[in-house]
Amino acid sequence: MVEISHYSKEVVNICRKIYNNQLVKQGEGNVSIRIPNQNAMIITPSENDYENLSEDNMIHMDFDGVVLQGKLKPSSEHIMHCYIYRKRPKVNCIIHTHSPNVSILSVLHNDLPVIFEEMAMLLGGSVKCSKFAQAGTEELPKVAIKAMKKQNTVILANHGLLVVGRTSEYCVKTAVIIEKMVNIFLNAKKIGDVKVISTDNQKKFIEIFDARYSTY
Repeated sequence: MVEISHYSKEVVNICRKIYNNQLVKQGEGNVSIRIPNQNAMIITPSENDYENLSEDNMIHMDFDGVVLQGKLKPSSEHIMHCYIYRKRPKVNCIIHTHSPNVSILSVLHNDLPVIFEEMAMLLGGSVKCSKFAQAGTEELPKVAIKAMKKQNTVILANHGLLVVGRTSEYCVKTAVIIEKMVNIFLNAKKIGDVKVISTDNQKKFIEIFDARYSTY
């Protein structure tokens, strides 16, 4: 039997990091980790209480949506997590946040262009905004995956940010950096025209993304 306490602890640690970085508030967002050699995950409960979250609050669930262990109701976005794990075997962690600046772009249905070279290296290019789909439905991950294409991140229209990755460290770092980049982008637009990095100047950095971080 797989020891799941390690993965429950990891999810709790991720939650603390995104909460401390102000990417979510109480009751917002969700986090999951794939359990190796199982078609299953550990996912956060519905309406996260980030300040009091513990390993016992986590839900062990298979990719068909069946709860294997856990007393609380799983996140309402468990359908999205299950769908993405099935579609992308290289994904081992999923984070969904409602970070303030990304949420501004999400209600504008705007993409985030590449304004720093590190975005091309870490994200593989600009962060696209998906079409709108209702939360908690299978349509949401479908539009998310379509907008994400070969990358790991997508802005969910009228909803927030979705990050997938090979590791939890990558997902947390990426969620933090995207919020920072959107903050810079929105403030720069108030002053003048934002100068984005050309596709040609992104190529060598995107090659690094493909080698190190891609889950496609």
